[in-house]
Amino acid sequence: MKPSAARPIRPSTGPTPLLVQHASAVLVITRLLPPSSRPLQVEQATLERFSALMAREGWRAHVSRLAFDRVYAHERFAIAKRRGGPELAALGEELLGFHRRGAPGR
Repeated sequence: MKPSAARPIRPSTGPTPLLVQHASAVLVITRLLPPSSRPLQVEQATLERFSALMAREGWRAHVSRLAFDRVYAHERFAIAKRRGGPELAALGEELLGFHRRGAPGR
């Protein structure tokens, strides 16, 4: 038997906006919370970029967990800063700063 080819790792981008209509009921799913209401106050696009860079280097980083799980986020940012390529390390260092200080620009 031939070994199966490894599936490429795709970044986790979290929930996407969605409109579901069933009969007269309508369910609308939008972004979870604005960045100002999250424990980690960073734009989702930045977290998605971080997740994609992590995936490119073989590590997983789930966007939803980065936004809401401060322990997980700190761990992922530290790994990126220490072991990532130049672009990932710079973004990891920047995100670690946001993690420590709160919202960007404070």
